[in-house]
Amino acid sequence: MIKGLISLFTSGAIFSPMILLGIVGGFFSVFRLTPQQIRTILTDYHNYVILAGVALCYVFCFRKIYKDGGESLDYVAMILKTIAEIIKCLMAYVLSMSFVILLGF
Repeated sequence: MIKGLISLFTSGAIFSPMILLGIVGGFFSVFRLTPQQIRTILTDYHNYVILAGVALCYVFCFRKIYKDGGESLDYVAMILKTIAEIIKCLMAYVLSMSFVILLGF
């Protein structure tokens, strides 16, 4: 388990802003919210729309992908990257909550 945590830091994956957002949100949820409030957050579609907007802004501002030749943006690849960032953030959110609960035994 320690090896896995060390590899997260050495690979740089944990320093992605969307993953950090998920980790911070997961820690906040575990320490400050009740299970009913967490369930409400996970079932409300407004939160997913906000997350999609944040991921879209992140990709279109900081992680642009250009077509071959570098003259225009590859919008399809950027939308797919946005979906991947949403999934990464949600996984970091859920897994950080489960990590804290695991250590709380």
